[in-house]
Amino acid sequence: MNISIEFNKTPKYLVAKVSGRWLTTDALESIEAIKNEANTQKINHILLDLQDLSLPDNEMTRFFSGEKISNAFDYSFKIAAYSQREKINRFAETVAVNRGANFKVFDCESDAINWLQS
Repeated sequence: MNISIEFNKTPKYLVAKVSGRWLTTDALESIEAIKNEANTQKINHILLDLQDLSLPDNEMTRFFSGEKISNAFDYSFKIAAYSQREKINRFAETVAVNRGANFKVFDCESDAINWLQS
């Protein structure tokens, strides 16, 4: 797999630091791994640090990632992601939210944490 994930549980949320090449198959496997870790830790607030994740190989990777987020996490999960502003176009977020996910992308870690805890 071209993506690695480091997990850190805080008292209020699970942090998943995701790094590597953003390819569709690896992204889908990573989302499933994050869901499994959240279930294992019995926590439904997740902070995704995507700063070390590459741009996707194509726009369909963003689409399939958003779709997988909505399929993997029901609305009881609250997921905030952050990355550099130039990497964000909100396509994956829009796909996920339109399919029922409670998911938002930020260009600032503190904004992501504040939303996650609100």
